[in-house]
Amino acid sequence: MPPIQRVALAELLLASIDYEEGDIREAWISEVHERMKAVNEGRSTLLDFDAL
Repeated sequence: MPPIQRVALAELLLASIDYEEGDIREAWISEVHERMKAVNEGRSTLLDFDAL
């Protein structure tokens, strides 16, 4: 694939990462809040990535 086409493909892929439907974004936000709550309440623990 010529360089200009590779650049265009890379731009499309990067742009797709930033796009989320509103309901998907809200679902992720809710999930993050629930996980934070579980950690704060002692129902879940965090792992140290460097220790794995």
